[in-house]
Amino acid sequence: MPTDAAGEALLERVEMEGAQLQRELHACARCALLAVGRNLDLAQDDCLEVALKTAIPLSGGIAGTRNQCGALIGGVMAIGLGLVQYDARTANPEARKPVMATAKGFYRWFEREFGHADCYDIREIHLGRFFDMADPEETRKFEAAGGYELCAGVVGKAARKAAELILETRKT
Repeated sequence: MPTDAAGEALLERVEMEGAQLQRELHACARCALLAVGRNLDLAQDDCLEVALKTAIPLSGGIAGTRNQCGALIGGVMAIGLGLVQYDARTANPEARKPVMATAKGFYRWFEREFGHADCYDIREIHLGRFFDMADPEETRKFEAAGGYELCAGVVGKAARKAAELILETRKT
């Protein structure tokens, strides 16, 4: 956790940008990854673009299948981008340990913070029921229930926590 005003301002910016990107673009994995990636300067723009493309179908519970929340996945992807400092095409078990520990800590935090790691379960917990986003009427009901704002909040908080953990792990 950053102890200075500049560090806190950076984390606030990551959170606000993540939430705003989700409101505008949806695709939560991409939005979380972009907010962290841009603000922590995790990769050159063309490399970040490739990662963002791979993140898009990971949203909505992995391609809308009700599984892991995209904000969780985008945060884990950001942790990988921020902490893997070796050639990722090679085995490097010792260098992987802090990356894996940080990602695992993020996952556990996410479950505690939102009550679940799965997209549709988070929606059911916080909105009271499941919404089938493939059905336009259900999508309207989701929006009326505050679903888009719920997701924006999840993305913002997840992006902030991922950024915080990246910064903390880099210090050690």
